[in-house]
Amino acid sequence: MPQAGPELRDIHVPTVSMWWPLAPGWWVLLALLVAAIVAGVFFLRRRAAWHRRVDAALGDLRDATARYVEDGNVAAFATAANQLLRRVARTRDPHSVVLKGVAWHDALATLSPRQDIHRLAAIEDAIYRPEATLDVLPTAQDVEAWVRVAWRRGSSHVVA
Repeated sequence: MPQAGPELRDIHVPTVSMWWPLAPGWWVLLALLVAAIVAGVFFLRRRAAWHRRVDAALGDLRDATARYVEDGNVAAFATAANQLLRRVARTRDPHSVVLKGVAWHDALATLSPRQDIHRLAAIEDAIYRPEATLDVLPTAQDVEAWVRVAWRRGSSHVVA
């Protein structure tokens, strides 16, 4: 019997893995995921470094507060707190190192605009007066809050 046409073989579907190779959309999604992870790690490391620097700088303030609790020396606490305020202000505005009086108070208010700086302003007077009265524990809290706000609003370089 003659054949009516060419002999055809059965159709075989090639075996393709369900997971590999990935479609282009999956590659884009994978690249975005990797980029998000890298950005997250970068952000978290930077934030942790900022916290370490702030905590190291505030360590001096905490030491001065502890010394005040032991010996009651207001002038020593005021000196340490003023040095910290000046150091932080210098990182934001190098000109602030030479400011005194009202100009210094204005600089403090500028660096942390929403914070009451009356206690911070009293620190400068307490340095030079042996009988100065200064409410040390609330002042220490105000200094710590001011430092955190000033450095958060500040530039990325922080000199501690």
